[in-house]
Amino acid sequence: MRVAIVSLNSVWEDKSANLIAVENAIKSIGSNAAYVIFPEMSLTGFSVTNLALAEDFENSNSIQILQKLAEKYKINIIFGLMISREKNTYNSCIAINKKGNIDACYEKMHLFSFSGEHKLITSGDEIKSLPWHGGWGLTICFDLRFPELYQELSKENLILINIANWPKARVSHWRTLLNARAIENQSFMIGVNRTGTDGKGLEYEESSCVFSPLGEMLNPVMAMDDVKIFEINTEEATAYRMKFPIKDDRRGNIYQEFFN
Repeated sequence: MRVAIVSLNSVWEDKSANLIAVENAIKSIGSNAAYVIFPEMSLTGFSVTNLALAEDFENSNSIQILQKLAEKYKINIIFGLMISREKNTYNSCIAINKKGNIDACYEKMHLFSFSGEHKLITSGDEIKSLPWHGGWGLTICFDLRFPELYQELSKENLILINIANWPKARVSHWRTLLNARAIENQSFMIGVNRTGTDGKGLEYEESSCVFSPLGEMLNPVMAMDDVKIFEINTEEATAYRMKFPIKDDRRGNIYQEFFN
């Protein structure tokens, strides 16, 4: 199957401009991929202090637009959006299938306290997976530094996703951690990062990539502007897990004692 990843240069706090960019990216993909993934907080940039940007999950205009795009272009979409539920605000990763239905909404579990995200955003406490081909586990940015989450997700998923706004200053960590998550979980690891400069002056470089279950960085089969398309064969992950069954040797009962 083919997966497109978009290294979107999100315009700071401008949903209208970013929605146009999202549709243009989807148009450029055409029938060349069945799935497309955009970075964290795709439509605003990482502006967690402006809570006015959050949208009520049940009545979100942005989600409704993405649902229409998914149905119109017959493509499965993953994107990031700040949402609200009752009195809480979340940094979320939303998956919409090609029929325009929401298949999952993951709320970021590990908040980036270094930037003050934890002061305004509520952390999620539920692991989320997608029933898409091979099983897809959803994570967001700072989650990448917490391997326990990926161990749990990889029990049922052959593909792990991280959408991010990961600054250029720490981009070597980004690539290293993506590689590690792929190797230790024997899963495809897809990292989708933004580009450009955000409203706080943070710089980002084009660093979206895909690692195989063996830890090899894959080359795209197609590339255009900020879009890269990859061919992923989930049978490779299944076969590798059978050949080298490292998960059989995990000591989950002991680890659980450590974390309590």
